[in-house]
Amino acid sequence: MEIEIGGLTKVFKSDVRALDGIDLLVPGGMVGLLGANGAGKSTLMRILAGALRPTAGRVVVGGHDLTTAGGRRAVQRATGYLPQELAPHPELSGREFLDYVALLKGIGDRWTRRSQVEDLLARVGLADDGDRRISEYSGGMRRRIGIAQSLLGDPRLLLVDEPASGLDPEERMRFRSLLTDLGRERTVVSSTHILDDVAWSCPQVAVLAAGRLVFHGAVGDLTAVARGRTYEVPADMPLGAEATVVSTSPEKYRVVTTEAPPRGRLVPPTLEDGYIMLMRSAR
Repeated sequence: MEIEIGGLTKVFKSDVRALDGIDLLVPGGMVGLLGANGAGKSTLMRILAGALRPTAGRVVVGGHDLTTAGGRRAVQRATGYLPQELAPHPELSGREFLDYVALLKGIGDRWTRRSQVEDLLARVGLADDGDRRISEYSGGMRRRIGIAQSLLGDPRLLLVDEPASGLDPEERMRFRSLLTDLGRERTVVSSTHILDDVAWSCPQVAVLAAGRLVFHGAVGDLTAVARGRTYEVPADMPLGAEATVVSTSPEKYRVVTTEAPPRGRLVPPTLEDGYIMLMRSAR
């Protein structure tokens, strides 16, 4: 499901420019959306989900114009959305909540709903907890029930905002695999601050900074932004103002810098190195 964005701008009443003239084409597959807090990621996700109207610009999803009422309805029918904050009714069980959301999505046949609900409970590891009240769920379990509701109706477009929030390492690995599988058959936009999740599951990435799109391309191309600028230096060596520390150990620092440090050893960059170098240049 192709996403075409042109000149997208969103200005809130307080004159905060959350998005500033974004141009972006996503032909399909899985794309990671990166950026610092306040970069505009959640605003963009809400616009794509049809929950927020842009101030200016054009957004076309699967041939449907989101600036029109008919276009928003068509896209919402084909979209699964996991917002950053989801608050299911606490007195419903997980199974009841999914059945309720399935009804809202127009899945009227009882047996179809039951089949989808049971399949999704199993896929997110809640098959044995489906009859427990959501008020009794842990934070990770609530996140997983949110993931399940976004998949009801087998959406062609899946929008997930900070999907790994509240998940333990094992749950994160399970969800990475699930998203990777889903991205082979549909368009998935995953907004996250966890670079490892993007490196593991997203072949392409878009980066926002202060409401502007500062990068869109392959993950390897973002990593390459720091090629020739990533060094390991002894921990006792003073660092210049140009150096940004990426990681430390008792013996050495890993830094990205535009100036080769004395006693520094050039090393292959990681996605984190490329992201940090990009954000430095975007300031």
